[in-house]
Amino acid sequence: MVAGKRKNGFYLWTVRLLVFMLVIGQFGVYGGNRAHAAVGSGIVSSSNDYQYVLTNNNGQLQVNQKSVKLSWARSYEISTSGYSFRRSQSINGAVEDITKISFGSYTSTYTGKVTNAFIIDFGEVWEYYTTMEYRQSGTNVGVWNNSTVDEFGMTTPRYVQSYEATQLSLVVNADTGAVVDFVSNLNPYYIRKAESFSFVKEPGTTQPITTVPAVPTNLAADASDIAINLDWSAAPQAVQYEIEENGVVKGPFYGINYTSSSLTPNTTYTYRVRGINRLGASEWSESVALTTLLEKPVLAVTAEEGKNTIQWNGVEFADRYQLQVDGGTPIELGNVTSYVHEGLEANSTHTYVLKAFSANNESAWSKMVSQLTVPDRTDGLTVTDATFNKLTVVWTAVKGATGYDLEIDGTNVAVTGTTYSKTGLQANTEYTFRIRPKNAGGAGSWSDITTGITQMSTPIIQSNPSQEEVVLIWSPVDGATSYEVEADGVVVGDITDSIYTHTGLKPGTAHKYRVRAISDTNISAWSAVKSQNTLPDSVNGLVISASTNAAITLKWTAVTGATGYDLEIDGTVVPVTGVAYTKSGLAANTDHTFRIRSKNAAGAGAWSDLISGVTLLNTPVLKATSEETAINLTWADVADATKYEIEADGAVVATVEEPSYSHAALLPGTAHKYRIRAMTDTNTSAWTAILTQS
Repeated sequence: MVAGKRKNGFYLWTVRLLVFMLVIGQFGVYGGNRAHAAVGSGIVSSSNDYQYVLTNNNGQLQVNQKSVKLSWARSYEISTSGYSFRRSQSINGAVEDITKISFGSYTSTYTGKVTNAFIIDFGEVWEYYTTMEYRQSGTNVGVWNNSTVDEFGMTTPRYVQSYEATQLSLVVNADTGAVVDFVSNLNPYYIRKAESFSFVKEPGTTQPITTVPAVPTNLAADASDIAINLDWSAAPQAVQYEIEENGVVKGPFYGINYTSSSLTPNTTYTYRVRGINRLGASEWSESVALTTLLEKPVLAVTAEEGKNTIQWNGVEFADRYQLQVDGGTPIELGNVTSYVHEGLEANSTHTYVLKAFSANNESAWSKMVSQLTVPDRTDGLTVTDATFNKLTVVWTAVKGATGYDLEIDGTNVAVTGTTYSKTGLQANTEYTFRIRPKNAGGAGSWSDITTGITQMSTPIIQSNPSQEEVVLIWSPVDGATSYEVEADGVVVGDITDSIYTHTGLKPGTAHKYRVRAISDTNISAWSAVKSQNTLPDSVNGLVISASTNAAITLKWTAVTGATGYDLEIDGTVVPVTGVAYTKSGLAANTDHTFRIRSKNAAGAGAWSDLISGVTLLNTPVLKATSEETAINLTWADVADATKYEIEADGAVVATVEEPSYSHAALLPGTAHKYRIRAMTDTNTSAWTAILTQS
């Protein structure tokens, strides 16, 4: 029964406690001096023929001088609609926890066949195990469930000991030194039998060392410019080997191959090899002499329109070169360091490799360089739009171009597309442009220079209207020699001053204006349209149409184009609409002055002539008493009045200075009608209401 699968927690921990006590009893407290069969220093395992040797050098395992890192990790992830699952496991071992090492051939579903492998067993390993699971039901938002519990039901990270599992083994590829698998029922793929593995241990036993090694045979070598690779046949009884290079002994080494690096190009080296074991060394093998190749050239390719220029470092001792272009027959070159590949199509890719030669040596082919030719030169660069602070240029698209360099007055701007607007420029200023296409291979040729000039600054108009003309003024524009004014759609040119008067207009009429600056070589944009009305006509016919003792009513003739009027009453201006106005709240028998002017959006017209008006005297309050043949009229004195006029039965019968009058010689029992008014030499009051008296 696997410990992690037991359901009875008490039983599980009881068994673990008993095992723990046994460990203490036999080996002492774990963690102080561990009792695992830790490997010693030096050779800890090997193939039978010592071609693969695993060593421990101060706690660092190596396979034929290749370092082995005792760690392994594997992850798994699946995701479908509404479901996701992720799992990861990492294992770390320590040299002091190794209990056994075997060599052989390993095969698993995960690794495939590993022909040469070391299986390293551990008394314990460090494990970290995580799972993340997401489920969604219907339209409900799901949640992630995270866990660090391993296949044995234990929370990680933790130390896993060998008594918990059937096996705790890391698999090392002996050819590379890499850990490629973890063999254990702690591995989810193996405990669930989702994958399989097998290990075939190398048969027989390691050859016993009974004599010094035989002399190595079949020593062979191949060279590059800075390294020589050696290999030989395994020598019986040899565990290690020593190499002699130009009389200098190097080693010992494990394995039957060796690379001497950091050598000098075009230099001859002599090698021989001998086997080593605990009993001594063999005789040296036959020697092999080999000359390193000439230094490998390094290519640099520069693309220009229609050609690529290939350059390289001059190789020491070389007196000629071969250049292979696009995989074709090599081109023979003399002792030169450049070559121009011409007649190329734009946006085409070409490959280059180079080999150096001397009288008795050569280099390896250089690293291949692939070069894309640059795009064709662009045409049609033109300035299509100009304002006082902006110029817009356009050009024809170039096939294969991924962008463009636009040079504006000597400064490059990286551009995509086929149009660009340069803003923030000075008015009435000349700028130069040229452009070149570019791609991954570089930049093509520059176009011809195109010149553009910004417009002059646009005038800003102000206006001053009168009834029959409008005066336009603006600030002078730098560089302008004259101006054009468009007045109501008619252009007037050759205006040298920054002022223009539009004459012969009718009062109260609307007009539109715009202005632009002109020079011999340039022009500004038209200004914004300025709308301006002339002032309205003067008001005619201001008259007093009615007066009372407390109010005066005025009227006047309407003015065409006026939107209102200013009526001045005794020096105070009152805004008025319409063509009549009554000023009330006045004192009786008082003089008042009036004048009026029309107005519109442009302003106010001229004042009319001043007129005067006077309020009436206060109206008397008439009373009457009767006698047999007379009726007596009385009233209170009216301020400022000097006389009174009496009307009886529709006819004025008297003018008196005193506030009374007796209408005599009347027939008894007859009715009569009366009214009176107060008077001065220049004014009157209103008539009183008719009073009927018998």
